[in-house]
Amino acid sequence: MPPPTQPPAWLDLLSHPRVSQAMGVVVRVRPPRPVLKAAIHMFSKTYGVNLAEAERPVSDYDSFQAFFTRRLKPGLRPIDAEVGVVPSPCDGVLSACGPLGRGTLIQAKGVEYTLDALLGGSLDADPYRGGTWAVGYLAPKNYHRVHSPWRGRIVRWRYLPGALYPVNRLGLDHVHGVFARNERLVAHCETEFGPAALVMVGATCVGHMRVCFTELCANEGQPGSGLCTLEPPLDQARGDEFGVFEMGSTVVLVFANPGLEAVPSVPASVRVGEAFLRMRPARP
Repeated sequence: MPPPTQPPAWLDLLSHPRVSQAMGVVVRVRPPRPVLKAAIHMFSKTYGVNLAEAERPVSDYDSFQAFFTRRLKPGLRPIDAEVGVVPSPCDGVLSACGPLGRGTLIQAKGVEYTLDALLGGSLDADPYRGGTWAVGYLAPKNYHRVHSPWRGRIVRWRYLPGALYPVNRLGLDHVHGVFARNERLVAHCETEFGPAALVMVGATCVGHMRVCFTELCANEGQPGSGLCTLEPPLDQARGDEFGVFEMGSTVVLVFANPGLEAVPSVPASVRVGEAFLRMRPARP
């Protein structure tokens, strides 16, 4: 199919932040426990959620949001500690990976969008030109907490308000540059792999994203934050919690390092802590 140009009108309406804000109100309602329990079981059966991994039994959750942002039982996501390996920051699918030779990323089927647009400006993007990028997609069935894929520290961040288009095949096929048009929270980090950024991308019904380094919550009507410096920087180890989505969405990793490549064949299912990227072997 040809590259997407202008999204259809109905998709523009669906992407309006107020649609996701309304959904947020619904999922925070505390219905009678039997009603909520039945809804969670129906949702889990429909999407294939593994309830056995949840930290708490279904009957313990008091809202659908509490269930959706659930933690897992301890020890279920061991973090790969191998030197030169970037562990996955999320459960989901490693859907794309490539070099940043021209400062562009590929959305789908050869459709490109720019690093400048993704990160909010050319100055933010400059450190990563010539590096590597990778995308992790989280479906509704997945665990929705995001974890640090490196040892390092968060030094700067930016909040970028935007639309909330779907980030599944529907959005990829119809919205050019969807990851750079949707709400985003960007963290710039100093890591064991060099300068790197982790981008949490919102989507339809994912109006709220929360992160470990600011009280700001996405899609609550705030203006863009500008580039903010953390004083002091926030240290993170591999596997430390970074943030949480309130529905399925996307994580984009951007590295200044050009020597990274995908570990599994793309696309591939991944879980938090599993090998996501690795340093290419040095050429003799």
